[in-house]
Amino acid sequence: HCVITNMASKIVHMLSVVKKQVDQHVKVDDPGPLGFLLGIPNTKTDITTVVGLGALVGADGTALLQEAEDTLLHLPAGIRLSGVVYTSENPPTPGYVSSQCLNFIQTGLKDIFVTTEWIVQHIQVDPTTENEGDGHSSKVFVYDSISGGATPADVRIVEESSLLSTTLLLRLQGQLSLEFEYSPGEDDDMFKAIAEGFRNLQEKVATPAAIFHLTDSNILLRQHETVDATSLPLSYQDPCHKLLQFVARPGTEEAPKKGGSKDSKGRSNAQDVLSMQLLFQQTGLEAIAMLPSCVPLIHWEKRNFHNVCLPVNIDVTAYISRDAPVSRVPQVLVEAVCRQLQGMDTCLGMHFQGGQFCVPTAYHFLPPGTPHLLTAVYPSSLHDDMLEWYRKDLHQRFSLPVDRPLLRRQNAYVFPEDRHGDIYLTNTHEGLPPSGVKGDVTVVQGRYTYHHYMQDRMNDSGWGCAYRSLQTICSWFNLQGYTHRPVPTHREIQQALVDVGDKPLKFVGSRKWIGSIEVSTCLNQLLGVTSRIMCVNSGADLGGKGRELALHFLTQGTPIMIGGGVLAHTILGVDFSDQTGQIKFLVLDPHYEGGEDLSVIQGKGWCGWKGVDFWDKTTFYNLCLPQRPNII
Repeated sequence: HCVITNMASKIVHMLSVVKKQVDQHVKVDDPGPLGFLLGIPNTKTDITTVVGLGALVGADGTALLQEAEDTLLHLPAGIRLSGVVYTSENPPTPGYVSSQCLNFIQTGLKDIFVTTEWIVQHIQVDPTTENEGDGHSSKVFVYDSISGGATPADVRIVEESSLLSTTLLLRLQGQLSLEFEYSPGEDDDMFKAIAEGFRNLQEKVATPAAIFHLTDSNILLRQHETVDATSLPLSYQDPCHKLLQFVARPGTEEAPKKGGSKDSKGRSNAQDVLSMQLLFQQTGLEAIAMLPSCVPLIHWEKRNFHNVCLPVNIDVTAYISRDAPVSRVPQVLVEAVCRQLQGMDTCLGMHFQGGQFCVPTAYHFLPPGTPHLLTAVYPSSLHDDMLEWYRKDLHQRFSLPVDRPLLRRQNAYVFPEDRHGDIYLTNTHEGLPPSGVKGDVTVVQGRYTYHHYMQDRMNDSGWGCAYRSLQTICSWFNLQGYTHRPVPTHREIQQALVDVGDKPLKFVGSRKWIGSIEVSTCLNQLLGVTSRIMCVNSGADLGGKGRELALHFLTQGTPIMIGGGVLAHTILGVDFSDQTGQIKFLVLDPHYEGGEDLSVIQGKGWCGWKGVDFWDKTTFYNLCLPQRPNII
């Protein structure tokens, strides 16, 4: 697989993850369109960065316009459809590429692409090749939809960090009210009325009365630059990164970590976030502009009808170039709100049953390996299990693994401003320095909460370490969306062991220890999760389990409970060198009795890298390795 470039051609930036996503959908024996290239333009350099693929999920490529609209509904504003990718047995000549793009134009794609220059990836496939990985090559073009010409592009692979450093993430929240009326039994009229209600909201957001308030600041922006812009402490022509200095909190917020931690080289991903609120001006000329410009007429009609008023909670995201003018911020937010309202319209129509309307709610996600947020609108009245078919569609569209939940409500991205007030610390290993082994680091995938002695007003010092390790594991399964069951208490854990006949009734309420086998039994009884038990004769023997443990964190990604003698710990990862055999374990210690102070927990080694000598050479150890259920 190669990308052919021409240094004199138009430059296109492409994240390395895009190649993996595209390769996932290539079939050498089935040429045709694969999907849409998703891009973020840089207004200063006029270079578009391709950040992902929106793959086709239909049976064929005939309904491209509908596929394009469906893809856009799940993307933050600022990410647009920048081009197409397709496979063909024909060689990648400019003439052939132009003819293919002409076919795409005839399907209506020209109306949904906001730029006249399309990025087109032509993948030539050879059906006679047995190995699909060797059966194709790639070339990227820039197609001008006005002139109809295609020229080779100069494709430069860039790291995700460059995207984070050149863009801002905008988040806008607010509440609207959807109002409509319809006659009983007239479903067609009802759906038309709902669509009209959402169009009215889209128009309202686009009026001069819509105000975008930068949270924790005195900055008020509107889409239409009026005379009040002179009262702003900055100009609408200033680069929007200047907005960061007016936020009354640290400008750089920590983005969620892919795979649960820093990468293998110890680098952290950070994104500057601007949180905003949607407001509406209630007085003045701008407010009057929202009113009908006509003389009011009174029309009286007697009939039976339903009048519906539904609250619509707006929660949208958008990416914008740091160098884009401030005037672009309200414009991209209006685009984001309109896009989400369209998704909510689709949700209402899809899930209307028995005369009952659902309340559509937006959730944002950042699955591991995906460089940008995704958004899904779910009906509040339906459980996640009822929406599996919908999530399967999204997993395929955005090249996500189909063996684990990534888009359930519990997988939703937690914004920095939403993290306050948590009782338990989350992912306490993040921010730790490297172990020093310089091997391959594999760690727990996703989020967990740290459970330890003396929490929950429970004095379990001296006997509850395995209970706490089990609670940490249960929190992982809850936060990854495998279960809605909350983290069990000590008493619930003991009752589960009694229920399966493992312990006598008097065990409930006692201060008796449990071990790895009991942890495995509880996971199965409470969550339906199976586990693999690993046994070692002494702590020294754990040094020989590096490759096996690394494989567990790579494929399963679950925390491991280890018990030996009277002590239990949680293993969150390993740093293992295949060349030297050296290994260190990322250990979370449940014996900690202090407060939720991350600096103490990391600084004093309650969560940190441990060598083989941490384990008792004279003690037999059992390890409980929970296995992921194969669900989405």
